[in-house]
Order: sequence, then C-alpha cells, then structure tokens
Amino acid sequence: MTTATALREQASDALERIQDFLIDFSLEATRPKPADIEALKAEAPTGTRLYLSAIPTHPVDELADQAVAVRAAGLEPVPHISARNLHSRDEIVRLLERFQNEAQVTHLLVIGGDRADSAGPFATSLDLIESGLLQRYGIRHVGLAGHPEGHPRVSNDVLDRALRAKAEAAEQSGLTADIVTQFSFDSAGISAWIRRLRDYGIENPVRIGFAGPTNLTTLLKYAQRCGVKASATGLAKNAGLMKQLFGVSAPDGLIRTLSDVAAQGALGDVAAHFFSFGGIGATARWATHAAKGLISLDSENGFSVNP
Repeated sequence: MTTATALREQASDALERIQDFLIDFSLEATRPKPADIEALKAEAPTGTRLYLSAIPTHPVDELADQAVAVRAAGLEPVPHISARNLHSRDEIVRLLERFQNEAQVTHLLVIGGDRADSAGPFATSLDLIESGLLQRYGIRHVGLAGHPEGHPRVSNDVLDRALRAKAEAAEQSGLTADIVTQFSFDSAGISAWIRRLRDYGIENPVRIGFAGPTNLTTLLKYAQRCGVKASATGLAKNAGLMKQLFGVSAPDGLIRTLSDVAAQGALGDVAAHFFSFGGIGATARWATHAAKGLISLDSENGFSVNP
C-alpha cells in the first residue's frame, strides 16, 4: 500500500467516525423566534430534537407555545423543566396537559434549577421524576443534567450519586433516560468524566454538549455565564477549535477527538448536543453538513464544514 493510499484510507476512516458520532445530534435554543423555527425547518433533519431552555423570569406557558411551533415544523420538542421553579402541582399539570394535547411532547429535560429555595412542592428533579405526573401526561423519556467540569458548590461524589439515583428512579418509573451535559472545551476531561460514570455503573446514553459555531466574544460571554472554565488562551490551545483567534469558533477539533475515542467503545452510547450561541439556523446548518460528511479534514485534527 502506498503512502498516499494509506492517507486516503485514514481520512476516510476519520470521516466515518465523525459521521457516526454526529448522526443523532440534537440542538438547544432559548426562546426561538418564528424565524428561528423556519431556519431550523430548512436546515435540520426532520425529527431532530430541539431542547427548549426554560427562563425563570418568563411564564412557563411560553415553553408550551414554543413546543407547539417546534412540533409543527417537524422537529421533536424537548422542553426544560426546572423543578424548583414550579409553584404548584397545578402549574406543572397545566403545563404537561398543554405539552401532551397541543405539541405531543414525549421528552423532557428535568433539572433542579439554580434558585436556593424551591418555589413550590418540588425541591429536586428527583422529586419530579418520582411524582408520577410525567408518565400520566405522556412523557416517556427524561434528560438528566450532566456536569463534566463539576459543580462549584457540589462535590463530584455527590453529583455522581444523585445522577445514578435519578437514572434509577426514571427506570423504576417506566421512563427511559439519557444525560445531557453542559458544554465544555476539554475533550480529555469529557472522556474521563464519561468513563467515571461508566465505572460507577451509570450506563445511560450521554449527549455531549458543544458550543456551536460563534465568535470568540459571544463564546466567552456564555462560558462565563454558564460557569465553564474557558479563556482566550485555553480556547486557542484546542486543536481545531479556533480557526482564527478573533474569528469564528467551531467545535470541530473536540468532535474529531471524541469521535476517535467513541469509536474505540470506551464511552458507551454517546451523541452530540449543540448549544446555538451563534444562532440556531447557523448551528443547525453546520451540524447537518458535518453529519452528512460535507467536511474537509485539516492537519490540526479538526475539520472545516464545506459550503
């Protein structure tokens, strides 16, 4: 075999691993506008999961309106539900009724919420999972939050135990569950975290969070807001992450590295989850093209999405 032939085969194998890793990607958006939904309809494959972030200062009915629009566009709405932000059982029942009757929602991402005290009867996401309300209104699958970089106020051991308890409670309640992570810029840290979960007996699928393509200023703003350890220097050191230091950032280097690790079977069932900081339409277009293999590999262990 010639050197050129060997390089072509290596490139082909790398491309296949990237496509396998991205084939079931999901997206996340906050308060998508009608134009955003139309852009998604044009760019994302039918049935793509769109996670809808909940905003504590906005009425929960807003989530139901968004879910209806997402379903009408041929996508799978996955609203976020923050347990501590729910004021009463009646509030969550009304919301679940709307999800079921108007948007045929079967998937939710259930989180505790950042507020110190609960507004109503649910102190944790586990309380909500164990309430029996979700299944009663057609929910079949729950997403659980994962933190590859840890939590500033909770130890890793406590986080791991809580995550396993929620996964077990979901299974016992007849719900399937996966884990959806915060975005990170550390491929080695992500791999180590998932391996730790597997060693701890948590075998649920993991959706690995990535910051979709955006500019450096926007990326750093969201990283600081979300508590993600990031700096201009740290980002620039990630192979393929920054095409230009002050240009557009894309997670291609992270994806290529993690697709190689995933192909070895060390991470179990994993998929990609994109936060749309640079716009939901642009993020969907980038992810869809990459998943189709419309990319050019580069020498820095990343890739560029072809126009």
